[in-house]
This record gives sequence, structure tokens and C-alpha cells, in this order.
Amino acid sequence: MHPEASKLIFEEEVGRWPPDLTSTRGWIMHEVSCPVIDYEFTRAGRTPLRLKMSFDDWDDLPPSIALLSSAGALLSSLPPNLSNIYNPSAHPITGRPFVCMAGSREFHTHSSHLGEPWSQFRGKPGFGIGDLMTKLWHGWLKGAG
Repeated sequence: MHPEASKLIFEEEVGRWPPDLTSTRGWIMHEVSCPVIDYEFTRAGRTPLRLKMSFDDWDDLPPSIALLSSAGALLSSLPPNLSNIYNPSAHPITGRPFVCMAGSREFHTHSSHLGEPWSQFRGKPGFGIGDLMTKLWHGWLKGAG
């Protein structure tokens, strides 16, 4: 996709978020600047989780999602008790734990999911930027700690 077209789609989607969305959910926004959304889930009594989503070539490609510490370092292991969309195994391409969920680049490039290309999901309800972020948050909330 042409970079300017990708940027316009990104900015349009992000611009539709309700103004209080992130604060009511306890999200810390570290960066929201095309093509990156770097944000952190927080809640009292819970282990925070930071994600850096890279939307290069959005929406021809799904975002790549890196799992980070609160300080911004790449995680080599996951915090305890996350739901199963957060895979603690090393992804064959990145070598790090990854998000195993339709809509993440790591899911669609994993050998287990090559039969589920992004083109089957792209542009469908539930697979916009805010939708993917919400699914990740719900997956974090389902964890026990």
C-alpha cells in the first residue's frame, strides 16, 4: 500500500476513538504516531503489559505486535497468568513470545496459521485498529494476575 494512503487510513481510525477511551480503560499511551501505537495496560493489582503495534503497510498487512516491559524492553518471557492469546513460545521469525490472535502479523506468519491469511479478516468488523487493541486488552484482563 502507498505509505500516504496507509497513513490516512491509520489516522482516520485512530481519530474515531472516544476522547476518554484510554483513561477509562487504564491504558497508558506511550506513542500514537503513524505507524506505531505503543501503549500499556494497567490496573490495580495486575501486572502491567506494554504492547508496541507497528502498522507499516496498514491495512494491506496486519500489525506486528511486540510485547514489552513497562520500561519498553522486549520481553523474552511473559508475565504470569496471561490468557492464551499471549503465546510464551518463541515465534519462528522473531524468536520472542508473541500474540497468537487473528489480526496480528505474528499469527498470520506462524506455520500453524498459514491457512488463515490476513486477507480473510482485513476490512471485516472486529479487525480495525481499535478492535484489535480491545481484543488484546480483553485477553490481558482474562488473565488471573
